[in-house]
Amino acid sequence: MPKTLASAADRHDLYQRSVQTPDRDIRWICNAFRKLAGRELRTFREDFCGTAALSCAFVKRHPENTAISVDLDGPTLDWGTRHNLTRLKPEARERVRLIQADVRDVVRPKVELLAAANFSWFIFHERAALGTYFKNCLKSLDEGGWLFLDLWGGSEAHACHSETRRLKGFTYTWDQEKFDPIGGKTLAHIHFGFRDGSKLERAFTYDWRLWSLPETQDLLREVGFDDVHVYWEGAHAESGKGTGIFRRRTEGTPDLSYVAYVMARRPAR
Repeated sequence: MPKTLASAADRHDLYQRSVQTPDRDIRWICNAFRKLAGRELRTFREDFCGTAALSCAFVKRHPENTAISVDLDGPTLDWGTRHNLTRLKPEARERVRLIQADVRDVVRPKVELLAAANFSWFIFHERAALGTYFKNCLKSLDEGGWLFLDLWGGSEAHACHSETRRLKGFTYTWDQEKFDPIGGKTLAHIHFGFRDGSKLERAFTYDWRLWSLPETQDLLREVGFDDVHVYWEGAHAESGKGTGIFRRRTEGTPDLSYVAYVMARRPAR
């Protein structure tokens, strides 16, 4: 019998095509660092890196850029090596270092900016565990270095729902199966569907705590970061949808769903 499209699909490839925009994201990070630090970003670390797409995008920007990519999952790192690093020029490939380890155990080499993107740090359910991670981020940065986080929130984040988007050759479904308002925890999945009717169910599953912006900022300050601030995404007046433009703000709007960026600096002596 011929294979279905789902059985032949590569979940990491589908994820990168449906979720990630590494070139755009790293451009925003580099621009923000330039404005905050007054110089170009040259040393970068990507925690929970998965397939290291963000790190690969970073080293392509300049011949002096170097990236450290940290993830606990060996097979995912191997996929990134085969499919992302091999697409780089040989000299650029040498400037990406993959480390299979718990992100809380890696401190060196220190970098100018450390990023934990795609809400990956939501895997820490307890305040103490998240505090331990943030302390390690602080130790992993140069003096005056910056931590970048993205954060998802809004009332829709606290509800059980699903949302499907049509993409080229497949559909992407975000399925939020459970939400616990007492613990602030959610269980969600990503499914992919194909034109032959086959499906790749639960290609990815996320067991997260949805940390709020106030408690995240408070904890970052408690562990030693300073100049902790939020970048808020603007919205189109008619549709209410995000513009993709993030600006530093001290107040947001009660959107049903939002993505915000948090930047925090390791103090310089």
